[in-house]
Amino acid sequence: MTAEPIPHWPGRMIGSVHVRSTPDGPAEQAVFVHGLAGAATNWTDLMGELKDVVTGHAIDLPGAGFSPAPADGDYTVDGHARAVIGLLEHTGPAHLFGNSLGGAVAVKVAATRPELVRSLTLISPALPDLLPRYGPLRVAAAAIPCWASGWRPG
Repeated sequence: MTAEPIPHWPGRMIGSVHVRSTPDGPAEQAVFVHGLAGAATNWTDLMGELKDVVTGHAIDLPGAGFSPAPADGDYTVDGHARAVIGLLEHTGPAHLFGNSLGGAVAVKVAATRPELVRSLTLISPALPDLLPRYGPLRVAAAAIPCWASGWRPG
């Protein structure tokens, strides 16, 4: 028995962004933030699976999906975080899900407005890796000619 595909949830403009929401459901809410070159429809299958647990809202980040480009041209993580905060101010506190770029945006939202975030779920977030890496140093050292160290053939 194969399940029918889950249809995309209807969408509407909330402030300056387009949002797809599950039909009215539980009082608990979740906001889903897509990655670079994604859209709210990236989340519709998961929203369908969780519709009996949370009312879901998937945002089209500014300039993606059906959301218009940001008026100020700001496509930074901070700019996207402001859009998500605007949605959360409309929906109220919610569980926040973020994938890739959406993960970085979700972290920024949680750090900036923790009172709006009930929990944070990150899926392959695009976060900076601040651990020192020695590989590039070894490659650079290997590129130094041997004679620079005083070694001479023969």
